[in-house]
Amino acid sequence: MDKEKLRPKGLAMIPFAVFGAVVFEAIANHAVAKDAWCASWPQGKDPATVSSRITDQFLGSRPEDYRPRGYRGGTAYGKKCSVQYSVVSLWVNAIECARLRGDKEREETLVRLFDDFLPGGKLAFCCSRPYHVDDTIFGAIPYEIYLGTKEPKYLALGNYYADTQWSPPCKGTVNERHALPREKQEENWANGYTPQTRLWIDDMYMITAVQSQAYRATGNRKYIERAAREMCLYLDELQLKDGPAKGLFYHAPDVHYVWGRGDGWMAAGMTLVLDYLPEDSQYRERIMSGYRLMMENLLHYQRPDGLWSQLVDRPEDPRNWGETSCSAMFAYSFAAGVKRGWLPAKPYGDAFRKAYLALCDHLDEYANLSDVCTGTGKKDDLPYYYARNRVNGDPHGQAPMLWICAELLADRAAPSSTCAN
Repeated sequence: MDKEKLRPKGLAMIPFAVFGAVVFEAIANHAVAKDAWCASWPQGKDPATVSSRITDQFLGSRPEDYRPRGYRGGTAYGKKCSVQYSVVSLWVNAIECARLRGDKEREETLVRLFDDFLPGGKLAFCCSRPYHVDDTIFGAIPYEIYLGTKEPKYLALGNYYADTQWSPPCKGTVNERHALPREKQEENWANGYTPQTRLWIDDMYMITAVQSQAYRATGNRKYIERAAREMCLYLDELQLKDGPAKGLFYHAPDVHYVWGRGDGWMAAGMTLVLDYLPEDSQYRERIMSGYRLMMENLLHYQRPDGLWSQLVDRPEDPRNWGETSCSAMFAYSFAAGVKRGWLPAKPYGDAFRKAYLALCDHLDEYANLSDVCTGTGKKDDLPYYYARNRVNGDPHGQAPMLWICAELLADRAAPSSTCAN
């Protein structure tokens, strides 16, 4: 074909080779602009550097006695007898980030740290009971290690937690904290839900994290489908259907406050299950609808400083404050949504970038994230939420920072291997 016929009108005097170079440069510039929301980070704020610093912060203390350097909070998490759920997420994602960076030394250190928790190990007594959502998530750690090592002992321990979570109600589930009556547990289990169901929005990260890990490790679709079914129950029961906070969530059915971190767990849980749920799943459309509705309203509540508030839907209240753990969780959900094509890069990519850079500014010399709401149970009392202590280095904030880093480090738009985290 005559190359002259390929030139657009008005470019007849431009040599074809030059025209091709111009077109190539325009395409390249468009690609850069398209992905500008997740590239060209200021010095020290790139995800490899940030994730390495946060990993070293984690390794500065023991996971069953979490109190890293510069940490200002309450007592140590774990108290030398357990690994708390947010520490679990921090540990899992530290492994994932090290693997994505190709950082073999840190990955090996993180893996070997777990060996004392294996059956027969000197810290096996610190392994969580498998009868409560906050404890069963412990199984996500051996699954993450198995994905890298393929050693059966890690798979077996992960399966113990994931399978027990969907076992019939028993003395263990009935006697757990916040447990529903046995009759209700029996009803839930008969309908395909875990007896650990309690309809706190935190649950939908805890449950989804371990069940999605089980799916990744085994390839058995039952794990991700059961997590998706559970997610739809929580969406139907808890997502606000009207009003200014439409699409967001109250902390629990009897606590009508849109608490930031609680909504952050829900946002991350939906992101995580959508990451792995097969396209032909009967639950996918419902979860995607709930996810997009939440993301749309979160966009409206982002503060000028890039963060979200302790009570998300009350940004104008002078008692409110920019809370970093929920901000990191929402930022992660935005980033994953844009990378997967679930959300448009504008405005969500820009909102993510603003949040991420603001969060990086809250990291101290030890990589402790400041302005994290301390551990919080539900309470139907507005002053209770405003009066929560603001701590730094808390794993509730450190973990979602690594969710973000893993998402940025994964050079693909296909489902990531992040336990989001």
